[in-house]
Formats: sequence, C-alpha cells, structure tokens
Amino acid sequence: MTAPEITHEPLRRTRRAQTRDRLLDAGQSLFAERGIHGVTSHDIAKRAGVAAGTFYLHFKDKAELFREIADVAVAELRRRLQQATAAHTDIALGVRAHATALVGFAEEHRDLIRILFSHDSEAAQIESDVLDQLAHNIEVARHRRIESGLMPAELDPAVLAQALVGMWARVVAWWAEDPARAERDHVIETLVRIQLSGTHPGRD
Repeated sequence: MTAPEITHEPLRRTRRAQTRDRLLDAGQSLFAERGIHGVTSHDIAKRAGVAAGTFYLHFKDKAELFREIADVAVAELRRRLQQATAAHTDIALGVRAHATALVGFAEEHRDLIRILFSHDSEAAQIESDVLDQLAHNIEVARHRRIESGLMPAELDPAVLAQALVGMWARVVAWWAEDPARAERDHVIETLVRIQLSGTHPGRD
C-alpha cells in the first residue's frame, strides 16, 4: 500500500506571506526614514532579512511595494470613514464623525502620511491616484444625496469633492509632520466648522 503523498504547499504559502509582510514592513519604515528616492530594493531586502533576489519574487520594484502599502492604507481609511458616518443621518454629526476618523487615521499612520504627501517625486503619482480615488467616492456619494433629496444641488459635486480632498490632504499632511502644530481636537473642530459653516462661521 502506497503511503499518502505529503504536501508542504500550505507551509510554503504561509512562509511566502510572512516574507511579503516583512518586506512591506521594512519598506514602510525605510521610506519613512529616507523617502522613496533614498531607498533601494536591496535596502528593503536587507532590512527584511532576506536575500536581494527574494524581493523580486514579490514585487517588481520599490514603487510597486509602496503602492501596495498605500492601497492597503487607503482601503482601511475608506472603511473607517464609511463606518464612522454610516450611523448618522444628521449632517453635522456625520461631518464630525468623518473628521474625527480622518484625524485619528492620520495620527495612527503618521509615517505613511508623511511619505505619501512628501515632496518625493516618486510618490507623486501614487499620491495623485489616492486623492483621485477619494474625490471620486465623495462625488458619487454627493450625487446620491442630491438625487435622494437629502442635499440641495447648489454645489457642483465634482468641484466640492476636489475642494474637500484638497483641504483634508493638506491639513493631515501638515499636522502629521508635526502634531505639536495644533491640538488634535482643534484640528477636528476646524475641519468640521469649515465644512459646515465655511471660513466665516456665525456670519451671514
């Protein structure tokens, strides 16, 4: 009777996933320290404790690795924002929940925010793609609210989406660089008031 064949495929998949995670962690920490331009794929492999050739079994280049880091983070941000606002039908409460989730994300992912919104030319395209994705989501959501009668059609959804994303991106990038610049609660309150009342709250 022939003994059943033993496969090690599950173990190989686990080890491959662990190696990929180490490369992603190493890349993120190095990018935070030196910027994308100052890091090579060999640097990432060395930090991850793997051979240089192993890097290319997982990623085409460092830009692909960084894009995966950014994509995972943006997916998490979108989930948090949707979760934060889903329970609120009141616009003011929804805006506050959204701003709180956004600032909380920036607080927890300072290194990623600093890399993504740095002046590094190699991060510029990925930054642009991320902002376009966020703006598109806002534009679609605004159109739905207008169509359902929850929002007036006075503001162009596309322009509004670009304005909001531009404000959020600049504020969180500025604050993540040095949180001592403003208290966390003040950042949230200012974002909320601008969205609800404009830059001159309390004035007609």
